[in-house]
This record gives sequence, structure tokens and C-alpha cells, in this order.
Amino acid sequence: MGICFRILLLFGSCWIISGEPLLLYANRRDLRIVDAAHEKANATVVVGGLEDAAAVDYVYSQGLIYWSDVSEEAIKRTFFNQSGASTAQTVVPGLAAPDGLACDWLGKKLYWTDSDTNRIEVAELDGSLRKVVFWQELDQPRAIALDPERGFMYWTDWGEVPKIERAGMDGTNRSMIISKDIHWPNGLTVDYDQQKLYWADAKHNFIHRSNLDGSSREVVVKGELPHPFALTLYEETLFWTDWNTHSIHSCRKQTGREQRIVHSHIFSPMDLHVA
Repeated sequence: MGICFRILLLFGSCWIISGEPLLLYANRRDLRIVDAAHEKANATVVVGGLEDAAAVDYVYSQGLIYWSDVSEEAIKRTFFNQSGASTAQTVVPGLAAPDGLACDWLGKKLYWTDSDTNRIEVAELDGSLRKVVFWQELDQPRAIALDPERGFMYWTDWGEVPKIERAGMDGTNRSMIISKDIHWPNGLTVDYDQQKLYWADAKHNFIHRSNLDGSSREVVVKGELPHPFALTLYEETLFWTDWNTHSIHSCRKQTGREQRIVHSHIFSPMDLHVA
């Protein structure tokens, strides 16, 4: 079952999307989903009444949507099915600045970054068995992306020594893979099919990619973007949010060409994922 069709069933929608994905994004005060095929399509509020939603992810097999709320200093979740969203549950309280969030859909675990405590942590999907994975040599960790099939995690750090690192999801084999020509690394996503890593830099205004070990670095979109924040991929298309344009944009992932605005007039576009 294709991912788009699965999410249509999950959300009980009647949209026809002609090969284009749905995009789930955080908008600070709510979580929304929008059809990427139509620029003027109205976004549907999935979870409303939020304080400061920053990062978002989901576990399809369990019908769970997770998000971090920076103001409430917590990670929350809701069950979602054709009847709609259930009451939000706080699964990880007592955080400081949970900027990044990623779900391990194979190991059924939740990973997150905290740019105030300078930690990367992991817990079960219900928030139990919480454990600190890394707490040393982190300054401002932000985005986090997982590759559960290969067992790796990747994260950006825009502190005094900006960098992108990777490690085993069990905390082993940590290494710095990008450390040059990098300043404010925000968005980060993995191309599982092509085994590539994509990231956005909001200071240099570009999107680059490399092999998963940081080698063979290439320019995707040169330094012309106002303020790119989060990234996600679907087949041959790369999507990103931009703080300055208040929009979701897209381009061809291989060439950076065919750029277009997918969805505009967003209150405060934060994290996003192909749903």
C-alpha cells in the first residue's frame, strides 16, 4: 500500500492527489496537513490549540502523531484515525528546548534533541525508559533524522562549532561528518533509496547533500533561500519550510530545479514530514 494512500485511509480524507504526497507540518499553534499538489489548497488542522509546536513526526503502524512544544517544555502525542484525533497526551515532560524529534518506526522508540540542556535522548513511544544518549560535545543540537534499517541517527548542531554528526542509534560509533562551510544547519532529512543526506543552512541560505558518511558533498539549491528551516523528501521531490516566506517550497531533489511554492500564508512554518 503506497504511503499516500495509507495516510488517506489514516486521516479518512476524500482527496484525490494524483501522485503528490500530503505534508504534515507544525505551525506553532497547531499541526496541519496539506495536499502538495495544489498550491492554493487549504490546510486541514489535525491538532489545534497548541502553544508552540516545533518538531513533528508520526508512527503510521500505531496511528500516532508526536510533536514537541517548546513553550510547554514537553513532547506530546495523539492517536489519530478516521474518527479524528484523541486527547493529547504528554509523554515526555520536563524538557527545556526540544527542537528536534524523530520516531523510530522499527524499534518503536522516540528520539529528540534539546538545545538548552544540550542533550540527545531516547525513550519508548510512551515516554518510559528515558535515557540520555549524548550529553558531551553538544552545543545547540537541532534537527534529528533516523535511518532505522541501517541503524544510524543524524543530527545538526548550530553552536560555536557548527556541524552535522552521526552515530549508531544505540549511541556507538559517533562521528562528525560535516564541519566545513556550515553555519546555521537547520533542516535534515535522509534519502533512504539513494543513501543521501540533505540539509539546509539558514545562514548560507542553501541546501546541500552528501553521502551518508558526509563524503561527495553537492549543492542542491545554491545560496539564494531566505531562511530554510525543515526538510522532507518524497520520491524525486524535496520539500522545505521557510521562516521568511511563511511557505512550503519544493524542487527536484537531484538538480534543485523546478522550484515552486507548495503552500503559502502559513502563520509560522516549522518542521514537516511527508505523511
